[in-house]
Amino acid sequence: MDVNTTLNDLVLYLYNETEMTESVMVQRAIDTDWETAETYQDLVTVKELIENSLLSPGKSARESILSYAKLTAPLSVRV
Repeated sequence: MDVNTTLNDLVLYLYNETEMTESVMVQRAIDTDWETAETYQDLVTVKELIENSLLSPGKSARESILSYAKLTAPLSVRV
């Protein structure tokens, strides 16, 4: 990886948390250093996987939540 670019720099850049001058330097490192570009692409992939997993829980998770809700729901009281 480019000696002037740290993993922290790449993460901040990924989340648009860098100043304009920092962004230019990080993008230049991504464009010119294959190891930095590869590391950055790995971060992009991981970010996408995390975001996708948070948006759609699995079928078994949904079923477990619904089952628990049915078991713990208060009984209706008729007056």
